[in-house]
Amino acid sequence: MSTTTPVMPQPTYADKPTHSGTQYNQEPTLQVPQPIYADKQTYPLHTQDPSFQSNSPEFINRSISRTPSPTPSETDLLNGVRRQRSLNEWLRIIAVLVIVVVVIILIEVFHNKIVDALMPVSQWLHRITAGWLIPIVVLIALSFPPLFGHEIVAMLCGLVWGLGAGFGIVAAGTIIGEICTFFTFKSCLSRRGAKLELTSLSYGTLARVVRDGGLRIAVIARFSALPSHFTTAVFATCGMPFWMFLVSAVAGLPKQVALVYIGVALGESGSKSNKVQKGVTAATVVITVLAMVYIRRLMFKARPEVVYSRRKARQAKLLEGEQV
Repeated sequence: MSTTTPVMPQPTYADKPTHSGTQYNQEPTLQVPQPIYADKQTYPLHTQDPSFQSNSPEFINRSISRTPSPTPSETDLLNGVRRQRSLNEWLRIIAVLVIVVVVIILIEVFHNKIVDALMPVSQWLHRITAGWLIPIVVLIALSFPPLFGHEIVAMLCGLVWGLGAGFGIVAAGTIIGEICTFFTFKSCLSRRGAKLELTSLSYGTLARVVRDGGLRIAVIARFSALPSHFTTAVFATCGMPFWMFLVSAVAGLPKQVALVYIGVALGESGSKSNKVQKGVTAATVVITVLAMVYIRRLMFKARPEVVYSRRKARQAKLLEGEQV
């Protein structure tokens, strides 16, 4: 029985010409089909897409269409990284603290001498006609930042006119001065405030908290450690309605009562008045610190929204420049 051997298919070979003088053919060469390539433009090695070129319109449009990344300062703000203060900044802070402590010690030690020195001023204000208008005018002038000294005038009113009349004078000067400051900043510095929100992270977060918090935050800010004329400037530039500002200003008048009463206690002698004065001072400090801590906590929560708004503002500016 014969066995059939399978025959493998043979590849096709190209016919090669014979060499002259020989009768044998060279070994055939296998023909390999050549690939067919589509027509493509040659690009640089680092990219195969012209839209990724940094100077191409496609790349510019693609970059503008996405929200810009946070800046290093914004990244630090989101991560809770605090900027290290310079030596000069620490020296200024220490100087302010030393001045405050020295003033408190001097008032406590030279209490009677301070009252005796202010008695001629007190008598003069009582003698002249409409002497109560003088502290009102002074309080109106001191309502514009960066002037200070409102607390000293309030204590002087308590020392000269007592608790009732002194508080009325301080309340009138405070409200009128705050109204003048509000409309001045609202009419002249609103655009400047809007720019400051985009350049200052601390101011931007405070403005966002005030704008989103409404009347409740406005009243709490009045009791915080923030100066009243500074909060008024923020209220005016962040678009707060006038009625809301006025209600918060009136609601913050009890803080002025404490200052007037401290002045009243300075003019009185006795251990009871001293105890009441210290109690009022301690309560005022505690309320001020608690209000400030609450405001700072809200500012911390508002950081992501503020950073995102700043990024979108930069994107809008890029789009505006591209259209121009």
